Amino acid sequence: MVKVDHKLDEYAKYFLEISSEQRLRIIQLLNQKTYRLSELAKALDATTPEVHRNLERLEKSGFILKNSKGSFVLSTLGQMVLGIAPNLSFVIDHKKYFLEHPVDSIPEKFISRLGELYESKLLKSYVDVFESWKNIYEEAEEYIYNVLYDVPYFDDFVKPIHAKLSQGVKIKSIFYEKAIVSSTRNTVIKKFKKFIDSGDIQRMMTKNVSAAVILNEKQSCLLFPNLDGKLDAGFAFVSKDPLFHQWCFDYFNYSWHNAQPFVANKLSNN
Repeated sequence: MVKVDHKLDEYAKYFLEISSEQRLRIIQLLNQKTYRLSELAKALDATTPEVHRNLERLEKSGFILKNSKGSFVLSTLGQMVLGIAPNLSFVIDHKKYFLEHPVDSIPEKFISRLGELYESKLLKSYVDVFESWKNIYEEAEEYIYNVLYDVPYFDDFVKPIHAKLSQGVKIKSIFYEKAIVSSTRNTVIKKFKKFIDSGDIQRMMTKNVSAAVILNEKQSCLLFPNLDGKLDAGFAFVSKDPLFHQWCFDYFNYSWHNAQPFVANKLSNN
């Protein structure tokens, strides 16, 4: 049964109060410092009466406050509006992509944090995605974490991974239990056996991959599934931004915590 929120009409009134470019710009400016009316009018290149009307609406709705010195400041409610703005901006900026790559399979707590992905670049080709993926492996100094839908046993990936393991980099990977693996898998596994035995390589398995992530301690690559529920390696968000990295890091740890022990036969039989 769908839960109906009977306060939606009340919430709609608040959305109406910020459904203005100038009012949103006022909130953004007040997030940086306090302003007097005349200062805001100058900053916005607008008339004083026009800005005054919008300030009155924002103040009445509780988005801004007027201090004892006659300057306007952002309220807690105004700060919250700015807090959710990156979520909307990120999805709107990539509207076409998300129409073809739904995020409904991702835990809600990560959907509510999509704004953390704002400072990223959307790659739009397999070549660029795999190059970024390889760079993450090559530039790792501490660890490599993976949540993978398919298992790429390409030399371009195997060589830098082996080199990094030899330098002390630790690797954790979560594999989709129905992953497609290449005929070279057994050869590669033999090459990595000593690192698996030592615990430098740790592996888990999952029945579902809501998103694929590849990250080291500084940069991340994120792939969402397409409408068929399969990870689309033709597109990926990449970034070195700390917030983007934190989202991917937390998603990996969540996935690791909920994964199952690795069973090699499940991969080799597919």
